[in-house]
Amino acid sequence: MNSDYIYLNNAATSFPKPPPVIEAVKAQLDSIPCHHSRTGFERQERDVFSSSRELLAKLFNVDKPERIVFTSGATEAINLALKGLELAGGHIISSSIEHNSVLRPLKILERQGIIELTIVGCDNQGRINPADVKSALKNNTKVIILNHCSNVSGAVTDLEAIGKITASCDNLAFIVDASQSAGTIPIDVDRMNIDLLAFTGHKSLFGYPGSGGLYIRESLDLEPLKTGGTGIKSDYLYQPQTMPIYYEAGTQNNIGAASLEAGVAFVLDKGVENIHKHKQNCVQTMISALRKQANVILYANFHTDEIPSLFSFNIKGMDPADVGYILENSFKIITRSGLHCAPLIHKEIGSFPAGSVRVSPSGFTSDDEIDKFLTAVSQICKTV
Repeated sequence: MNSDYIYLNNAATSFPKPPPVIEAVKAQLDSIPCHHSRTGFERQERDVFSSSRELLAKLFNVDKPERIVFTSGATEAINLALKGLELAGGHIISSSIEHNSVLRPLKILERQGIIELTIVGCDNQGRINPADVKSALKNNTKVIILNHCSNVSGAVTDLEAIGKITASCDNLAFIVDASQSAGTIPIDVDRMNIDLLAFTGHKSLFGYPGSGGLYIRESLDLEPLKTGGTGIKSDYLYQPQTMPIYYEAGTQNNIGAASLEAGVAFVLDKGVENIHKHKQNCVQTMISALRKQANVILYANFHTDEIPSLFSFNIKGMDPADVGYILENSFKIITRSGLHCAPLIHKEIGSFPAGSVRVSPSGFTSDDEIDKFLTAVSQICKTV
């Protein structure tokens, strides 16, 4: 992408990547392929995989880094979580703000007759009420799986409140989709009582696409999603149960691990709270200005203590796909239009079936870029 474009689609994939991430990937490409953990895992040699795990453990307050397993992203991590648990005859609670990475596996399990599913609704800004989650509990509820941060409205779920609910129940797993929040919003798996945390690397962790992982609480034993080569105990014809290799069959993504190592190090150095505050300031500036545009419909939280790190909008009388096209082709501003793989929340906030235009700044978004975006929207509004 040319440098003269303004990129406001970081909720899809972050851009630009910090220089250390690019340097780390180049170093991997210029190095002889080496998989220390596969040739001698018991020696615990330091490499990009173990280093990435250690940094992720620090980011999420995980005591044992080996409880973090690498996947191709949040979709695989969520599938591992849901398909690895024994769910037959159980009840699962989820919500209408979920991404299809959660909704589709759940609906398939429901269609197969394996689970009973309850979808808890949200308000017109995409917020989930923990009391509604608690009210949905049944004697056979086995899982609560929720999005930490909506990829449509930016609303943040109160994980600590819901974690207290799950902590009071026996044999109830709390799964969190942290695709939008990891690297932007503080996450503490202990304080929030999270049993399984799915995250992707290519968004606010500044890693490359194809990277991500799943934190698995030590008390949980999941069946692997895939089995095969591990590089250790090759004479053993069953999957070695050593963590984390038990869940990492196949050739490992060393490029992804290297990008995560550098990306998470960057996030920890800058501070999650600082990155979050910068995004909030960007969003607050944008939505404050857009509220003055009579033709703009905003799907965002206006409570000053809950400013989101992304938001969506529409222009009355225009299809969001057209708005996104004009922004990109006339003003060189990249956003994302449509349903954002999260159809149910659009029904709740009133933007279904066309969806909305999503704006998601990064820690690098400048005041000048915000001004140019606002000027562009103002000019588009004049054409309606």
